[in-house]
Amino acid sequence: MKKFIIPLLIVIGFLASATVGLAQGQDVVTAQVDRAVVSTDETVTLSVTVNANASNLPNPTLPSLAGFNVVGTGSSSQISIINGSMSAQMVYSYRLQPYQAGDLVIEPVSITIDGQTYTTAPISVKVVQGTGQQAAPVTPIDPTAPTSSGFAGQDTFVEADVDNANPYLGEPVVYSFRYYEAADRFGFDQPSYEAPAFTGFWSESDAQQNQYRVQAGGRMYRVTELRTTLFPSKTGEVTIEPARLAIPGGFFSRGANLQTDPVTVEVKPLPAGAPASFNGAVGQFTIDSSVDTTSGRVNEPITWQITLSGSGNLNTLPDPVWPDMPGWRSFDSQATHNTQVQDGQVVGSRVYERLLVPQSEGDFTIPALEYSYFDPAEGSYQTISSQPIAVSVAPGDGSNTQSYTAEPANEVAGAAPSAETPDLKPVPTQLALTAAPITASPLYWLAWAVPALGLAGNFFWQRRQQYRLANPDAIRRSQAGKKAKVALKQVASSDQNPYEAAALVLTTYLADKFGQPVAGLTRPALRQLLTEKRVEPELIERIVACLNEAETGRFAPETDDTTLAPPVAELVQTIDTIIDDLEKI
Repeated sequence: MKKFIIPLLIVIGFLASATVGLAQGQDVVTAQVDRAVVSTDETVTLSVTVNANASNLPNPTLPSLAGFNVVGTGSSSQISIINGSMSAQMVYSYRLQPYQAGDLVIEPVSITIDGQTYTTAPISVKVVQGTGQQAAPVTPIDPTAPTSSGFAGQDTFVEADVDNANPYLGEPVVYSFRYYEAADRFGFDQPSYEAPAFTGFWSESDAQQNQYRVQAGGRMYRVTELRTTLFPSKTGEVTIEPARLAIPGGFFSRGANLQTDPVTVEVKPLPAGAPASFNGAVGQFTIDSSVDTTSGRVNEPITWQITLSGSGNLNTLPDPVWPDMPGWRSFDSQATHNTQVQDGQVVGSRVYERLLVPQSEGDFTIPALEYSYFDPAEGSYQTISSQPIAVSVAPGDGSNTQSYTAEPANEVAGAAPSAETPDLKPVPTQLALTAAPITASPLYWLAWAVPALGLAGNFFWQRRQQYRLANPDAIRRSQAGKKAKVALKQVASSDQNPYEAAALVLTTYLADKFGQPVAGLTRPALRQLLTEKRVEPELIERIVACLNEAETGRFAPETDDTTLAPPVAELVQTIDTIIDDLEKI
């Protein structure tokens, strides 16, 4: 009978557990919203509840959320024990800002646990048009921004491209560098961006920065875009070297050194058939001519002003070819320019001034001035000209003509001074300086030393930056203790469970120090790793005990009984002491 009863009991128990598991599986993940009708001025909270006993639950995968921006996230956990059976529940909250009115649908949210995928039912939300007074500022999603599906799932990644891979020589090209950072990722330090050298291009001013959000692979990303306007200075194939970004490690994220792929640009030469007045200008321009007066006098200057306006490389625009004007003297002044970058294009004006001095009276005409440029949009040369200006010159009044008469010389050298002549002092046999020469001042030599000190400081700073890029692990190791101290002070204010955040600070510190992940290790594996790193056994046990206390506090029910979970302040102090002891060894 035992041979039949024992297997039968095992089969019954298996079927019972499978039935319970199936009943639980039907409600593994659910989703709901806090309101079914919302205006574009308000937000709606999407709550995703996951019921599972598995450890290290992955985050749910959000759908595309068409019509909504994700403007806030949060999570909470709860552990309950009923009749000796433990159940865990995670609630993920997403604050959504609708940006269009209508009947919107939140597509199913999915999560994969132990190889099995669970999904929620779609949710309908009615969005009405608001007044435009939003409760909180929201960074809009750029619908035209690239989604970079090839990088889907990564916390951070970078990419670079140009808006025109086949420009003409001198035609503006916009180089865009984009840094994608997952919206649910939190970093402590500012990334360090190293731009390419842009060899073969003339770079216009600094990069223009823009920030927005995009969906990529079902995940929301914050995007920082840097756009640099370039002007090709040589023809043929020109390669823009990779841009680099160093991301410092934090306690809730890992550091990384990222770089883009090189970007190749094929620069076309300007076509033949340029007009005689063409000096190399590329863009789109207009010309205007004016004088400060149309009625002058002989030998009195008249200011002739030429203004070139439009888009192109205005800062290095070639000067116009001035026409010959017999009977006039001319004096040129340095051109001035006023430019700005709009949508990657350099726009503005360049102003030339010329002083014209008439040498005779009469009616004259300041001739038209021609200016030629190549228009890359049309693919042809264009010639523009100013209007001729009539000027009337009257005879000069002679007031600006000066004559000089020599002073009478002394009658006799060495003659006795008259009564009206002041007393004269004899000339000394040796002349002396009234003050010490400037080279005798220490400040003079100190001023010469300042540029040398500046160059030396810049050299060491560049070497430091190169060292940081080449040795991220060493930098992370040296800064681990300092960052841990900062992170511990932020545990109480973190959006995460404080016990979970405290444990994450300790495991991230260990990972930064040892240069390998620690969070996913079992307790025996962690003990083995710490032993290999020559950590004292007593300190190893303190680390393991601290992590166990943090796990207990994370899943313990809310109660005043401190035997179930230690206070957060005591746990933070314990971790702080452990980090100090580890730093000493």
